[in-house]
Amino acid sequence: MKNYFYLGIGIIITLIVGLLGYGVYMNQRGESEIAQRMENLRLPLTGTEVREREITPMVELELANLYCDDMTDVIARENGRVTQVFVEKHSNVTAGKPLMQLVDEDIPLKLKQVDSDILEAEAQLMKTRNSYNRYKQLRESQAISAEKYDETEAAYKAAQAKLSNCEAVREQLLVRQSRQMVTSSIDGEVLRLYQSEGAYVTAGTPVALVGDFSKMYFTVPVVDEQAQRMEIGRQINLTIAGGAASVLGGEALPKSYGANYSAGNLGDEQVFTAVVIKITPGLDEPATVRQVVWQIDNRVGLLEPGAYRKLRLYSDIPRKCLAVPVAAFVDESHDRVAVIEADGRLGFRDVTTGVSDGNYIEVISGLQPGDIVITADTEGVAAGTEVELTIEEN
Repeated sequence: MKNYFYLGIGIIITLIVGLLGYGVYMNQRGESEIAQRMENLRLPLTGTEVREREITPMVELELANLYCDDMTDVIARENGRVTQVFVEKHSNVTAGKPLMQLVDEDIPLKLKQVDSDILEAEAQLMKTRNSYNRYKQLRESQAISAEKYDETEAAYKAAQAKLSNCEAVREQLLVRQSRQMVTSSIDGEVLRLYQSEGAYVTAGTPVALVGDFSKMYFTVPVVDEQAQRMEIGRQINLTIAGGAASVLGGEALPKSYGANYSAGNLGDEQVFTAVVIKITPGLDEPATVRQVVWQIDNRVGLLEPGAYRKLRLYSDIPRKCLAVPVAAFVDESHDRVAVIEADGRLGFRDVTTGVSDGNYIEVISGLQPGDIVITADTEGVAAGTEVELTIEEN
């Protein structure tokens, strides 16, 4: 019985060892087959050929601050109480147009007092002039002393000075009274009225905000390659997705002062015209980055100073240039693309880009005609991966 028992134990151990050996063999064989298959695996991707294309340039600015040349607070130049307001908020005004009437009740009283002083000075002047003329004749005939004549002449000149002083005070009061009519200092739109009837204001207090927004401006930095293609004075179309408030869910093109429109607000479909009015430094001076100043025709009255997002500038002149689809770029800044290298494997290139029409982007450097760029998603794919390429016709 013991012999059978040990024989059984031996058979079981032999089977276990055999199974373990077979498992190790199959595992090694499987890993070898997987490695071989991975070596032969080609990642299926789509791509397109880099070539010259005709595009209509479009430049998108994520954010721009619009400003105007003419906007100012109208200041009260005298103390007084507001007795009348001649304009309403959002009225169009011209320089010199009355906005408010102020009244300082002390000025009329002071005018009455100075008028009385003038009458008294005129009477005194007449009296001293008559005495002076009479004493002058007497002096010529040696009938009075020089001392008496000098006293009369001094009194006459003092009366003249007193009258002149009173008249100067009156002129000053009249100027102060005229300044109580507050007028606009520029042409434009009344954006705010800080004061209402009955309010008392002191000299130097703002009473209204007036601005001319018919022309708006914004400044952007542009690389030299793009600036060299710009032409001062050439008109292009411009659309704006919205102002700062629309980022928070407000309506498109919100107006901070709530001004009236002279045209319908079409939001991001509203088309404005803009021109380049200045490039600094000038194109004839060496620079890597230049400041470009744009002027927007805002006679429709939809725009006001402030931050606006997603400005799109559209040229009306097509240009032929080396361009690739937007989908070929692997980063948001559009300066890196995935390509097929000479050995058929995936690679990445840094490129310098120019203008775009929204679908294609101009490539200034980094690619050559005939290169193949990948238009499929390559996130997580390493350089050197073998590719099974499908060419798209674009």
